[in-house]
Amino acid sequence: MIWFFQRGERRLVCEIRQARDGHGYELAWTTPDGQFHVEHSEDLSALGDRQKQLEQTLQFDGWKRMDRVTPPPPSSPAA
Repeated sequence: MIWFFQRGERRLVCEIRQARDGHGYELAWTTPDGQFHVEHSEDLSALGDRQKQLEQTLQFDGWKRMDRVTPPPPSSPAA
């Protein structure tokens, strides 16, 4: 899953994905200046908690999470 954050004209992308080596998961984010950060965990739940912590830190620093999330949430069935 990918999250997008914005502060003014700057954008930041955060992603939780399966680890590239196939063992565990990664929390990866790219800052507007091109720095790439990766944290690895075998525990997806712990990594989700870390993502929430990172999001809180970003929001404290003035970043706003954009509505766009990939993949998008499932839409409700048409009535």
